[in-house]
Amino acid sequence: MSMLVVLGLSVASILGTRRLERIPTSSRQGIIELTVESLNNFFVGIIGPGGEKYTPFIGTLFIYILALNLLGLVPLFHSPTGDLNVPLSLALIVFVMYNYFGIRAVGLFSYLKHLVGEPLWLAPLMLPIHVIGELARPVSLSFRLFGNVFGKETILTILAGMTFVAIPYVAALPTQLPMMVFAVFISFVQALVFAILCCIYIAIAVSGHEEYVHE
Repeated sequence: MSMLVVLGLSVASILGTRRLERIPTSSRQGIIELTVESLNNFFVGIIGPGGEKYTPFIGTLFIYILALNLLGLVPLFHSPTGDLNVPLSLALIVFVMYNYFGIRAVGLFSYLKHLVGEPLWLAPLMLPIHVIGELARPVSLSFRLFGNVFGKETILTILAGMTFVAIPYVAALPTQLPMMVFAVFISFVQALVFAILCCIYIAIAVSGHEEYVHE
């Protein structure tokens, strides 16, 4: 299911970006540019100046996760993010990338220094706390996405099954339709939350500080 989404998004990207024009005259290019610009403005608003360099990574995550979440609404398909392996893999990718971005931005020594904390004599206490906090991020990131999508999938399955129990030998009525509408909203929100947290982790890493506030 995940590779099917990768294939679909890849084909859509290739077809959608063919014959681009400096001044858009087609609605297709207009929608693409509006989507990219909106995502870029949103991510830069969280990360701060220079955040546009991370838009390709975070934007790809957002679109990919959104497609994974929505796939479960298609008959005979299920959302890959309802399997813990997929959210955990995505969270580990985020973990590796934001640490890489942080090291590249402030240097290895400065990046590791913030794990030790200040003053230096508290390092034996602060270092384990910071390391545990860093390792907890991919865990919380993956379980948050998995739990919400798995719950959505379970409720839809139960509602669809109740149709045959309540109305046996009758053509199935879409009793799960109201929940499917809400599931679209859930899918979007969970993809957005994942992207926002990714922005926050990158912002903290590249700033070189444990606490980050952008106004």
